[in-house]
Amino acid sequence: MTQQFPNLSRIDLNQLLALQALLEEKHITRAAARVSLSQPAMSRVLGRLRAAIGDDLLVRSGVGYERTPRGDRLLQELEALLPRLNAAIGSNDFDPSISQQYFRVTSTDYAVAVIVSGAVRLCRKLAPGVRVEVIGWTPESYRHVETGRCDLALGVGSVPTPPKGLKVEVLYQEHFICLISVDNPFKNERFSLDEYLRRPHASVAIAEGQQTMIDRPLADLGKARDIVFQSPYFMATALNIVSTDLIFTVPMRVALELSKLANLRQVLPPQEIGDFPYTMIWHPRLEGDAGQAWFRDQIRATVRRG
Repeated sequence: MTQQFPNLSRIDLNQLLALQALLEEKHITRAAARVSLSQPAMSRVLGRLRAAIGDDLLVRSGVGYERTPRGDRLLQELEALLPRLNAAIGSNDFDPSISQQYFRVTSTDYAVAVIVSGAVRLCRKLAPGVRVEVIGWTPESYRHVETGRCDLALGVGSVPTPPKGLKVEVLYQEHFICLISVDNPFKNERFSLDEYLRRPHASVAIAEGQQTMIDRPLADLGKARDIVFQSPYFMATALNIVSTDLIFTVPMRVALELSKLANLRQVLPPQEIGDFPYTMIWHPRLEGDAGQAWFRDQIRATVRRG
């Protein structure tokens, strides 16, 4: 073994897991928590990895760390290697009552509020030992699913289009609702397109600075909203439109939650803004993993409960 793979003799499997956590988190304390080590123990592991690999891997940058070029390359390799290795040597038996499996989801805060939160409640009842981590949605989210950094993605399955080869399941059809402050003078139940476009808007920046499923159909008509406030977060944006004249257009399921948190009223959007599918996306290599199948079932059960 040493002669065939001489480099592997310097590192054991547990160190590979620690290395992936260090390179992903770029933070010793957070990486230590992920692999159930103390901060001093993780610091010692990092020192041993640096010596074994012959590279700093992480270098200080301001108040944190950045990966070296070698660290970047190693992370890409580990993201592809470790999920395949885990599937190859692991048992396919899954008992939720005793499992300590780790599930990683990439999504926007919309899905965290209306889908993941319900799945976590089910997990706490049925599988108290499992762990769920959410990675915020980025342009790299589908790549994270391809490489194994994330187990599944929750999002609008067609924007952007998932890469070929990934499994895509429509969880439900969603539609939009406009939220306005209760003291907004607009009193009708629905905005006409002209009324909608005459008024100022707040928006969540999800894809390239737009809420694509709203702005794309408007662009097809040669129209655009007057967006005067934008943030990455649904809850923060909702709180910022209270006592203003702004319109915040959001998916129906999150509108129900946001209306509980702030003094907001719901108004139907223009008919030109249609429904859209909300999807769950995962890699086919996870099809045969009983734990992953179980977790996807918890997502489906949450959606069915509404």
